[in-house]
Amino acid sequence: MELIASGRADVDYIKAGVYGGYADKLDAMRSVRPVLLHGMGYFERTGMKNIRDVDFERVNALLRDYGSPHFGLHLAITNSDMAYRMDDEKIHRLMSERVRIFSKNVRVPLLLENVPDTPEDRTVFDHRPYAEAKKISRLIAENGVFFLLDLSHAVITAEYRGWDIYEYLRGTPLDRVKEIHVNGSGRDGNGDPSDPHAAMTDADYGLLSWALGHTRPDIITLEYNGIAGENGDEITENIFAQLNELKKIIN
Repeated sequence: MELIASGRADVDYIKAGVYGGYADKLDAMRSVRPVLLHGMGYFERTGMKNIRDVDFERVNALLRDYGSPHFGLHLAITNSDMAYRMDDEKIHRLMSERVRIFSKNVRVPLLLENVPDTPEDRTVFDHRPYAEAKKISRLIAENGVFFLLDLSHAVITAEYRGWDIYEYLRGTPLDRVKEIHVNGSGRDGNGDPSDPHAAMTDADYGLLSWALGHTRPDIITLEYNGIAGENGDEITENIFAQLNELKKIIN
């Protein structure tokens, strides 16, 4: 918002979630740009057990009032979501049911976002691995929804699984991509692949360029938050530099 106000940056949306420190700043954001809402505070995911807690009237009002063009849902299921002895087919059916509920009740296009498979995601976030390209493609195709491709999630998943990133991405539904998330990946305290939402590197820009040769997204979202050790000025300048590089690639 500071970069926009100073005329140093121009973007179409500001991305925010309706939770935590974002919630009380949404009106200020909307006064500057439409807000691309990502996360309504229900920890929305395709395998969520507490789907009855979602107030869809509220969700639709927020999407309308803040100008969001679509709604993203994390393509994830936690171990605590699952009933006893669920195999892959039962998980697929459960996820499909949840996706259809969101599709029916949300008045904008629904996008499913690939989540990473890393030791941190399996333990800290309790995610059951659901990263295989065939599973992602089947869920999206059978339910007629769109794909939110998070490139950093794909990178760290491929690294952890020992997959070639380009072969992995080719197996995903690239023809259904409406939005791409970008940022720099990293490693956790144990040296395993992690997603700190760091600044992008040359490798990240190169992968985005490749992805744009295989997709036609409506939106590219920079998910850079700043990381530990970076002060406010450094974060601002990193945002400025990344936005400029992204505009070059997009153009």
